[in-house]
Amino acid sequence: MKPQEAESVQRGRDALRIGDWAMARSLLEAAVEIEATPEALDGLGQVHYWQGDYTAAITYRERAYAAFRARGDDRSAAIMACWLAYLHGFVYGNFAASSGWVGRARSLIEGAGDCAERGWVAFMSALFANDLEETERRVAESMRIAKRFGDTDLQFGALSAAGCCLVERGRVREDMARLDEAVAAATSGEVKDLSTVADIYCKMLFACELALDVRRAEQWMAVAQAFVRRSNSLPVSAIYCRTYYCGVLTAAGRWAEAESELEASVRTYEPGYRGLRSGALVRLADLRVRQGRLEEATQLLAGHEQDPYAMRPIARLHLIRGDVELAAAVLRRHLALTGEGIVQAPLLTLLAEVEVAAGRLENARAICARLDKIASESRAPLARTLAQFAAGMTSRSAGEDDATELLEAALAGFAAAGLLHEEARARLELARALAETNPKVAIAEARIALERFEQLSAARDADEAAGFLRRLGTSPRRWPKSLGALTKRETEVLTLLAEGLSNEQIAGRLFISPRTAEHHVSNILAKLGLTSRAEATAYAVRNLPSWSP
Repeated sequence: MKPQEAESVQRGRDALRIGDWAMARSLLEAAVEIEATPEALDGLGQVHYWQGDYTAAITYRERAYAAFRARGDDRSAAIMACWLAYLHGFVYGNFAASSGWVGRARSLIEGAGDCAERGWVAFMSALFANDLEETERRVAESMRIAKRFGDTDLQFGALSAAGCCLVERGRVREDMARLDEAVAAATSGEVKDLSTVADIYCKMLFACELALDVRRAEQWMAVAQAFVRRSNSLPVSAIYCRTYYCGVLTAAGRWAEAESELEASVRTYEPGYRGLRSGALVRLADLRVRQGRLEEATQLLAGHEQDPYAMRPIARLHLIRGDVELAAAVLRRHLALTGEGIVQAPLLTLLAEVEVAAGRLENARAICARLDKIASESRAPLARTLAQFAAGMTSRSAGEDDATELLEAALAGFAAAGLLHEEARARLELARALAETNPKVAIAEARIALERFEQLSAARDADEAAGFLRRLGTSPRRWPKSLGALTKRETEVLTLLAEGLSNEQIAGRLFISPRTAEHHVSNILAKLGLTSRAEATAYAVRNLPSWSP
């Protein structure tokens, strides 16, 4: 390498380490102009990766791989092969290509002797392992090599991967302790490589999404944001691992943020980044199901039915449409492929709901027993809460006395975990359990649930809560008296008009015919002296007071 090029490469790599992508690109492009060495090509591949140009990242790293091979540096070539496997698999969803590159990495490192690069190949190979046991073996191997060679980046990267393995095993406390340590090391500067820092944060969010640990994710993201501002080193999207973070946002009831992020991700990954795009699409579909936008959810899931994250929204869609057998089949098939532990708990809870809907209470009780076992073994509060919710639903359907106690415990557990949608669903289920014995409390609980659903924009759940209140002989809302000549029903219709709903949608929301909805709209316009739906919307925004349960 010529002295001038060597200086440009070194300065370019220094710029990479502090996240100065523009400077790094300028210096490394200048170095390649002089001589296309593998170090310069690899550096440019990293720059393009961080800037989101994955096609260029692959091109430069393929060239770097070939240049390292031509030089006879099989250790570095093996690392390039690992990165190419990652890009082809997780960015483009081309796992045939990624399998080929993993194979090249392993073959090359076999003849390289004992070296730190062997640990990195084991670490990257764990991402493409066929089962959890293989993943754990390769992670453990990378950890041993990291300690032997004093490779801090690899050590903490492997520690975070080991934590993810443990959460998949259901050993949540051990998992989170390891992940907490790895993220602390990344934030403190002990981990130097930015890709490894981002990967550690990503694994933390993955584990939090898997375990629905909203509180931990929010706490660490506050630390991450401060780190980004302080170090000015990583793009926020890289730290967030956007799709995992959106899963956490959805669980936390921060649906507007989740929707914005997921829609941006789908647009960003539109140009063929199938691997990244699929994760965003199925999470957006899950959000759409929660919002009651079922047709949109169906369209988003088309072609992505094999994504593991798609199983819950697919099963929920079948359940909502009354296809309980299909919902049960989807869940049982996926559970057979899923590792034991807390990762099964949300799926089992939904399956219990399906079995209750099908009237198969003995099946539901058997599922509740499995949930109890998971809760006892994992000692995870959320697992216990899910078990209580499933048992409460089953007991309520069977008319058993312990339903209220179980559902109250589940309600408290969901509230403590910050799972707002699940909390509201548990509250409505509690209202149903109380309907005969204590109708006044049932009405109060249902009204609070309705308010929560409307705050979340969970339209279908809100309709269920409103319908339940009507069946109890009460209005879903206490409407104020200051709306002049409008009846309570007309005020409800006015509110839905302000949301932009058509007459058909209003009819569906209020369980009335489209003709009746049209009649209400005409009356509203006449009584308020308005000439169009747009004017009615503007009037509602200006004059419709808020209500409280």
